[in-house]
Formats: sequence, structure tokens, C-alpha cells
Amino acid sequence: MKYKNIPSAIHNFGHSFLSYENYVDSDYVIYKLNKISRKNHDIKIDWKTKEFQPKILLSKRITKSIKFWHDNIKKHFSSQNVEFDCLETFELIWNIGERPKVVAIDNREKMYGKEIINTL
Repeated sequence: MKYKNIPSAIHNFGHSFLSYENYVDSDYVIYKLNKISRKNHDIKIDWKTKEFQPKILLSKRITKSIKFWHDNIKKHFSSQNVEFDCLETFELIWNIGERPKVVAIDNREKMYGKEIINTL
């Protein structure tokens, strides 16, 4: 386990989730997330619990995507020599008027945050 790899692991995961790699039911999930953001809603995905906010705008496509990415999250982190279970929290946050970011706190209570710049 390399704690120093946590920033790149969370960034890579967030960037992949918000990219053209995330294609579900004949469309890109980022398109739906962009629509939600443009309607002045903050977006939050808790990757430890799979919870999505705002719940009222949770679609089948987003639900299916979150499940798929969550099912593979330990493998993603392991490939970067990071144990997903060492993270106490891991969230994707996209606040109104801001770029999306990923934020995590490890089991030593150290906080990490990375902005995802190249969203569509």
C-alpha cells in the first residue's frame, strides 16, 4: 500500500468516470451529469456507499453506471498500489459553478482532493 499514490488513484478514477469510457444504455453518463449541473444542482457521489445526490435526479443510467464502476473500484485502486479499504471516505463532488473534484480521507485522517479538469 502506497499512501503517496492516493491522489493519482482518486484522480484517475474520477477522470475515467467522467469520460467517454463511461457509456451506459446507448449514451454517455457525462451528458446526463452535465445536464444536472447546468440546471443548478450540486452533484455528489459517495463511492463508499454508492449514494448519489440529488436523489430526485437519479436515473437508471446513472444508477447502472455507479454500480458498474463501484464493482470494479477495488481493482482500479489495487492496480495503482492503493487499498480502497484504507479510504474512510471517497466522493466525487460537482458543485454549481465549479469543476468536478474527487475528495478522499484515508485511515490516517489525511485529506486528498483533485480537480477533474477535462470534463466534456
